[in-house]
Parts: sequence; C-alpha cells; structure tokens
Amino acid sequence: MLVKIFVLGRPGSGKTTAIHHLLTLARQHNYSAQSIDDYSILYRMSRDEAHREQFRSTAYGGFDVLDLSIFDTALEILEQQVRTMSDQESDGIITIEFARNDYCQALSKFSPDFLKDAYVFFVDADLDTCIERIYQRVTSPLATNNHFVSDYIMHTYYSNDNWSYVSTQLKSAHHIYKDVRSFRNTGNLPQLLNAVEDFAEMIFHTEFCQEVEADQAKQLAHV
Repeated sequence: MLVKIFVLGRPGSGKTTAIHHLLTLARQHNYSAQSIDDYSILYRMSRDEAHREQFRSTAYGGFDVLDLSIFDTALEILEQQVRTMSDQESDGIITIEFARNDYCQALSKFSPDFLKDAYVFFVDADLDTCIERIYQRVTSPLATNNHFVSDYIMHTYYSNDNWSYVSTQLKSAHHIYKDVRSFRNTGNLPQLLNAVEDFAEMIFHTEFCQEVEADQAKQLAHV
C-alpha cells in the first residue's frame, strides 16, 4: 500500500515545488513515487460537453469553476483513483494535491478511513504572492506547472485563510493519527526544500525503515 501524503495550499503557494522534491527524495531512496491531483480531473470535466455550463474558459487555456459542487465531485473521483493506485503498489509514496478555500469542508468529502492514515503538508502563502507566482509560471517557458487560475477565482474563492485551521485543528477534526505540518512559503526556496526534506526523512523512517528493522529483529530472533 502506498503512503498517502496530502499536499495542500492555494494555487501558487508552492505545492508543486514541494511535491517534485518529495518525489525526487523518494526515488533517491529507491521507493516508488507517484503523484495525483484534481486539476486533471477538473480539466477533463471542463472540456466535457455535459459539464459546459459549470465552467468558463479563461486566459492561458485555463478555466473557472462556476458550479462549486464540481469541486466535491472531483475529490470523490480523486479518492477512488488513489485507492486503485494504492492497491497496485507497495513501499512507496503517493502525493495528493488539491487547492480549496475551506479545507475543513473539503477533507470531509473523503472517507474517514482514507484520511486517518495520511500525512499532510500544508504550504501557505498570501493571496497577492500566489497571484504573482501564477502569472510567472504561465508566462515562463521553463515552468513545468503552467495551470492558470484567474484573478476572479483567486479573489472570490481562494481568499479564505486556512492557516489557523490546518495548523491547529485539522489533525484532530479528521482523526488523522499521522503527522500534519504547515509551512509559510515566503519565497525562500531553500527553506521550503529543507522543510520538505525533514518531512520526507521522517516519513521514510517511520514507514519504511522501522518496518525493515522489525523484520530484521524477527529474523535474528529465529537464528
């Protein structure tokens, strides 16, 4: 079974940068590493004629979600995809990325058993910084994540501050028994990468190294 790691935060907060580093670190340790996000689900729905009225096209090939119930539908699909992937892999991680204005409401859409054994890494940045980063990535030929989110959606939907809830209440509210960490991404890339490295090493030791040590102890006990 794959170790689930939720990476949360506003668009432009630095989630994708954190995920890329997590995946790289896992592969360096020879663990399988996969990632999934709800953007691809929402993108396909935005191009589906059946959902035409629930979306609006924007600049840079992006889209606005007009019917917010679509966000919940995407999370339901996301959970099923992760469950399928988890059944097929072992000794590795899967990062689960999505942005919402209210993580209390959003996480309640997942099954309790799906959440309780997951890790959470929350990347926070102020609204203006996130908007600036979004424009930087969609206009940069080197950007690997060029998903555009309009100013309208950023100001009307993503203006809510989730820091207090995620950092102090999320773990107990959703009965998560693994680690939940929050990081304010002020623009210092080395600090973000260091925080991800500390988080990754804790996960690798807890999930993989301790299991190996336990197996070795059992083998020695039978010698």
